[in-house]
Amino acid sequence: MKYDAMRCRVLSRDRLTKTVYDYTVEAPAFAKIAKPGQFAHIRVPGHVLRRPISICEADAANGALRFVFEVRGAGTETLSETPVGREMDILAPLGNGFPVQPGEKALFVGGGIGVPPLLGAAKAAGKNSVAALGFRNRGAVILEEDFRVAGVETRVATDDGS
Repeated sequence: MKYDAMRCRVLSRDRLTKTVYDYTVEAPAFAKIAKPGQFAHIRVPGHVLRRPISICEADAANGALRFVFEVRGAGTETLSETPVGREMDILAPLGNGFPVQPGEKALFVGGGIGVPPLLGAAKAAGKNSVAALGFRNRGAVILEEDFRVAGVETRVATDDGS
């Protein structure tokens, strides 16, 4: 497996919920080799350890990686404050990823912040796939529309039934 570290410019930053952020970074070399289910280690200024963040999508055509992560502590809080135009120091792609066979039937099951790494795999599987996504409540649901737009049959459940 080939991986490297490089500085990647933030192209977009969106807040999906009170604690979940959606970032797209310019990373042509990473986007060409990243597979669904892999992750990156992102250096956060002022913190010794890099933060492991799953790769939500790799867009080889546009040379971009998408990360969706939840603020869980001081490191991810600092990461969530990175503005568009600033660079992130990223080590990627890491891990083995999910083997996806286009055209085969696939069921993707995930909950909460475990949902983002499934999106790229579900998109690769396409219309033969089903995504079963679970969240605490309706306000915590993320990426539902992204799965639907990709043609993935999407089922959402919440702990509180909302």
